[in-house]
Amino acid sequence: MKKRIKILSLSVLLGLMACNSVLQAPTEVPKPTVQIPHNDRQWQQHLGQLAKIQRYSATGQFGYISPKERFSSHFNLQYHTPTHFSLELSSTFSTKSLKLERNERGLTVSDSEGSSRSDSDIEALMKEMIGVSFPIDQFAYWVKGQPEKEGNYIVNEKRQLSQFSYPLNGTIWTSSYVEYHEDREPHLPKLIVLENGSQTLKIRIERWTY
Repeated sequence: MKKRIKILSLSVLLGLMACNSVLQAPTEVPKPTVQIPHNDRQWQQHLGQLAKIQRYSATGQFGYISPKERFSSHFNLQYHTPTHFSLELSSTFSTKSLKLERNERGLTVSDSEGSSRSDSDIEALMKEMIGVSFPIDQFAYWVKGQPEKEGNYIVNEKRQLSQFSYPLNGTIWTSSYVEYHEDREPHLPKLIVLENGSQTLKIRIERWTY
């Protein structure tokens, strides 16, 4: 069963590597020329608006790059609470999909062909069943552009999160917010690049619902 889920997920996702894939998005993003202090009034107002968005859904493209793997897929994130959310990865070329469901007991990984497994050790389960690992518990906050209060981050002149770094299990993750949806308040991320030295995640959010 372990091998079956891994082969299904990667074969489905690898099929999405087209010329317009999120994998083609820029990786290196320069720091803003103007950096706004964390106690800036408008920035604090923006953080307050983000905090009010407690339930949301985000859809778009998800890209993963490592020395051994490279794939992209469509994703659908349904967020309810820090221990109750789901992330579904799917292909436009088939009905197959892979779903990660978080609850208070841990994580369940399942595929569209009926294979599934649950474990309280989230990181170990992802490595074992999917073959890749990324910070799923932090993912929902990072996608929203909401840093930790005392975190190491940079705010640009538009009062948007520009970059941050986050230590996790002995590894430093850095994130660059390349583009935002600016058609309504608060501005929410449109393109994000996450890196830890050996892994790169590229996330393009096409639609926010909250």
